[in-house]
Amino acid sequence: MTEFSIYQINVDRDTANVCFIGMESLEKIKGTKEVNAAAYDRVYDGKMDCISLENIYQKFNVDHPADFKGRSLSVSDVVEIRESDTLNPGFYFVDSIGFKSISFDKSLCKEPVEAGSGKISVLLVEPNKYPKMIEIDDTLESMQEVVGGDIEEYMPFEDEVAIICNEEGKVNGLTPNRAVYGEPQTVEMTFAEMRSRFCEAENEGKEHLSGYIVFTQDSFDKPYDERSRTYGVSSNNKAFQAGMGGYSIFGSCLDGTDPCVRLDGYMFGENAWKIEKCYMMEPSREMLDIICGKFFITYAPFDAERFQSLPPDLAEKYREKFKYPERFMRVNDGIVAVPFKPVRADKER
Repeated sequence: MTEFSIYQINVDRDTANVCFIGMESLEKIKGTKEVNAAAYDRVYDGKMDCISLENIYQKFNVDHPADFKGRSLSVSDVVEIRESDTLNPGFYFVDSIGFKSISFDKSLCKEPVEAGSGKISVLLVEPNKYPKMIEIDDTLESMQEVVGGDIEEYMPFEDEVAIICNEEGKVNGLTPNRAVYGEPQTVEMTFAEMRSRFCEAENEGKEHLSGYIVFTQDSFDKPYDERSRTYGVSSNNKAFQAGMGGYSIFGSCLDGTDPCVRLDGYMFGENAWKIEKCYMMEPSREMLDIICGKFFITYAPFDAERFQSLPPDLAEKYREKFKYPERFMRVNDGIVAVPFKPVRADKER
């Protein structure tokens, strides 16, 4: 039996804007891997039988206990192992891949706001700034205050998310903020082709790429749907990096049941899983609209009457989609958007 606690960043105290950020990006943003415990709330204390931290990760992603009121366990969360027959006591940071043992002063943490407080967590996107998670009251007045006027609900994406913006932003001459583009396109390829792209990105120091490997049904001893046979992988693996002296390829199943698996152990050898296909998502540059003024992104399930807190996976996806501010200019008969990196507040004079 393992006794443990879960700590999650309170977006209202996340002054460094590092909620859902992995250790590598944390070091780039703050210049240190030190985790600021003062930004965290303790959201759960519990017990369960487990042999690894991955068991806790799975439980708090696909099968939440009834008394758990936090977000699904995600990157930037911290798990404290207090007592265990199988795990070493200590604090473990949920990283982009696996867990990292860290120093963490839990005395700096706070208790969360009680459930039912009428607040939701949303992704705020402002002109000339990086996106950040904030917590707002689940009221029309609060939403109007965020966008500076009457709100408009805009749902251009396949996900169940809504852009909430000022419905008169263009008419009132608010600052052009971000363009909305078409959905990414699926590009199928062989594993060799995806591997080549990954190696090129890593060797040239580009941003890490992501791709997906779908394994054949007959690779398994029982039937699975395609989502359950698909593993997301990153170029940030030793197998794709020159001079690393390793072959590890860590990936996570899309249905959340098999996280942080070392796939190279299954992909090669006598009884290797067979690859059905690989694919990457290519971004679309078809500009659908330009949003003027502040806006936020919230979870908007089609069968729900009210907006809800943005789940961690969607928060990270749309933080990345709207990461860079854009400048707009008219070229010939069209409008061109040029992304740029803003000066962070902590770097300004």
